[in-house]
Amino acid sequence: MHIIQPPLFDFEAFINSPSNDRLVVVLEALDAEKLIIALAREQSRGRRGYPVRGMWSAMVAGVLYGCDSIADVVRLLKRDKDTRTVCGFSRDKIPSEDALGRFLKKLVGHERLLEECFEGLVKRLRRLLPGFGQKLAADSTDIEAYSNGHRAQPSDPDARWGVKGAGRRERGKKAVGEKKDKRDVYRWFGYKLHLLVDGIYELPVSFFLTPANESDTRQMSVLLDRAKLDEKAAWPEAVIADKGYDSRSNCQLIFERYGAAPIIPVIERKGVEQPDICNAKGTPTCSCGLEMVFWGRDGNYLKYRCPQAVGKGVCKSRFRCTRSAYGYVLKLPIAEDVRRHPPVPRESKK
Repeated sequence: MHIIQPPLFDFEAFINSPSNDRLVVVLEALDAEKLIIALAREQSRGRRGYPVRGMWSAMVAGVLYGCDSIADVVRLLKRDKDTRTVCGFSRDKIPSEDALGRFLKKLVGHERLLEECFEGLVKRLRRLLPGFGQKLAADSTDIEAYSNGHRAQPSDPDARWGVKGAGRRERGKKAVGEKKDKRDVYRWFGYKLHLLVDGIYELPVSFFLTPANESDTRQMSVLLDRAKLDEKAAWPEAVIADKGYDSRSNCQLIFERYGAAPIIPVIERKGVEQPDICNAKGTPTCSCGLEMVFWGRDGNYLKYRCPQAVGKGVCKSRFRCTRSAYGYVLKLPIAEDVRRHPPVPRESKK
């Protein structure tokens, strides 16, 4: 018997619905019963406080409505009767900032149960959305800490300084005599949120938080491991990322372990070109220096043809590579160097 899966929720109806209805929809979609039971068990051993389910609902409401701090959550509960009713609080019994702060500390102690809530949603999305997880995109975003990083002992000891901007090699060189503009460099004190997102539905598949000074390159394996990709889940066709994730180990991991195509721009550095073999991006060149033309994939090999034979250039060599009218053909094994010769060639239209 075939069972039709009910939708997680209708997105258009969700956007157009009143704010309190959206909160109810989100709370119903989150399977947080194990977390709530664990928190209630802890509360039973201490003094009687505010209801755990109400405090959890208030925290979710704060995220849903873009509250920047716990104080904003308290103000939201005070001014919005509908949100207050959904959370189960009366006008004269609204939790204080201290109470919500203590609850937040308890939530941090149940990190594993919080991750299970997220993983449960991802599993449901895999069942409900066709092709979910087949095209993945990885990136990171900065999160500033509520702490002064210039102090000798910052109030947030786990936060670190991060830098983005003109200091990166891929930004290109400045003109001769031109000074670097300090405004091109962005620094922040805090963390990085690394995300692996479905490229079609734009929904997260896994996430990971690190101090701001951690390199993006090292987080690809962590993101893929946390996505829990196995035989039961749809394995990705491609994993897309920017130059921050460019490394041979990342490309090998994506191709060899998950059988996906790594779509990661290569960082072009001086001295890596191989004359008469390939350019800095990995495209092979013929003996006269012309870039050969990609002509499709043949199993685990990439096929390239003579540029003159396909009308993409004029050979300047005194000697022909082959007498065949089809022109010289080169087949490169992908597994030999996945970073330089990925399943989807870098300079191809695909």
